[in-house]
Amino acid sequence: MQTTAAQPVVTGQVTEREYIAAHALARRKARRDIHLVLLVASAAGAILFAAGTHEGGFIGMCAAAGGVIGEVIHTRFLLPNKLRRLYAQSKDRVDVTYAWDDDNLFLTSKRGNLVQPWREFIKAKEDDNVVLLYLNDALFQIVAKRWFDDAATLDAFRTHLQFVR
Repeated sequence: MQTTAAQPVVTGQVTEREYIAAHALARRKARRDIHLVLLVASAAGAILFAAGTHEGGFIGMCAAAGGVIGEVIHTRFLLPNKLRRLYAQSKDRVDVTYAWDDDNLFLTSKRGNLVQPWREFIKAKEDDNVVLLYLNDALFQIVAKRWFDDAATLDAFRTHLQFVR
């Protein structure tokens, strides 16, 4: 594929709120899986209870309720606090500029330059705040949507995500 001239650039720094939102987005499937397991455990407990095995049913329903409570505490309190602490540990943040063409994503900052071929990203996720570009199942780059001047620039960026889906 022939490389075209670099397209519009976006520049910025990820805020603490975007950092937390990015990790929530990255964890979305795991949360769905946890909720499914807890729903199945609760249903199994209810079935056992209704079938006359009150002790086993009660234990199953309590275990599911405990899982729900644990997940809420983890998601709403523990994880955001941990992410705030991790974000605060990053000192001397610098603006990062992203530009792109048909083959590559170009990152530039006062610390250096990186050319990342689109084909090296294995997937992308997005929500209302951020776009995540995954290099593997656990490592991703965060691109904040507020960096884009307009919807057309964001759409131009998104057209290249076809390489990572």
